[in-house]
Amino acid sequence: MKRFLILFVLIAFVTVSYAGPNKVGWTKPDFRQDQFENDRKECNDSIDTNLVSEAFGKALEECLGEKGYEYQKTEYKAPQPNKLTTVETILLGVVMIPLVAAFLILSAGGGVGAGFRL
Repeated sequence: MKRFLILFVLIAFVTVSYAGPNKVGWTKPDFRQDQFENDRKECNDSIDTNLVSEAFGKALEECLGEKGYEYQKTEYKAPQPNKLTTVETILLGVVMIPLVAAFLILSAGGGVGAGFRL
């Protein structure tokens, strides 16, 4: 059971590591975080709170735009994976399939000391 948990955690870490950074934010030539917080609070206080979230977001964007801020989103471009040759693909399959099978057999059987030896 512990081995499945370890495997699950490793898969989760690998999956999350591929998420990559998305840089999103408001910019201004003389940007200061404390001034931005004050300007954002003023804009929030001036907007009708009964608006739906999309209309509220547009109103907030318009208010901050009037104060000189610009919304900027930088797209993350994932690096292109290296293409494996046919020989590398076959070797990878020949090595990985038995390793995964052995791991599953050992984890399902309770380990090496659970009645059989390798």
